[in-house]
Amino acid sequence: MDRVLYLADKIEPGWDADDIHDLRVALRRSRTMAEALREVNPAPEWHKLKKGSRDLFHALGDLRDTQVTRFWIKKLGPAGDPVRKHMLHLFTQREKKQRKLAKSALKDFDHKSWRKWKRKLAQKAEFFPPESVVFQRLALARLHAAFDLYQQARKKPSSVAWHRLRIGIKQFRYIAENFLRRRYELWAEDLKHFQDMLGEVHDWDVLRACLRQEASKLDPTRVAQWLGKIEKERKTRLREFLQKSSAGNSPWTVWRRGFQSGHVLVAAPFPERRTA
Repeated sequence: MDRVLYLADKIEPGWDADDIHDLRVALRRSRTMAEALREVNPAPEWHKLKKGSRDLFHALGDLRDTQVTRFWIKKLGPAGDPVRKHMLHLFTQREKKQRKLAKSALKDFDHKSWRKWKRKLAQKAEFFPPESVVFQRLALARLHAAFDLYQQARKKPSSVAWHRLRIGIKQFRYIAENFLRRRYELWAEDLKHFQDMLGEVHDWDVLRACLRQEASKLDPTRVAQWLGKIEKERKTRLREFLQKSSAGNSPWTVWRRGFQSGHVLVAAPFPERRTA
């Protein structure tokens, strides 16, 4: 929460892309920890924290997503390509609007209340120590929910299903990252890799949807070529994700071994880390 305040003051006037990303990460960490801690030690301030940061968090997220999509557009098409030029113009205009919204949300962000919540919640955040059985059970519940979403996406694959799975994995990751550090150090590489692969699939889905909306303004042949490139990139990521997910000693299996049923949950032995 201290880092949120520091970055909120730092981000203007430049609105550097890295500062936007860092502030969003700090907000996301505060919000995800608040969500988890509200389940184990309820207090009205957890909800106030999430509500008070919601507009800024989402405004920064929309802005960041647009910046990432612009990156993929530049990478996908050569300079001078009419489709590339049209889509870059579209997303540049979108970025300008979203930056205005983000500036407005930052202006409305209540620094005073944020500091007050930080003081009130500090003690409650330490009620259960990291690695405690409470957080282990919470993480295990998130893992089961994510795996269910994985099974659903395999049976009925769609952009919505893959996006839901990505969110489910992120929710499991955040619990491990913030409250089960010993396990997270062993799991981080696979968790980040899963999240990155599904994140890129989502990026391609967003770009594909936007391109289809703009198709009537562009040469159909060139649009078809772009859609073909997007589909190829998308399938490559999904193929890699599914191969890694269904391997004999997949991350799903390793993560599950990190917990065992019973009165107390403890980390099971882990296999040696694979080298790249």
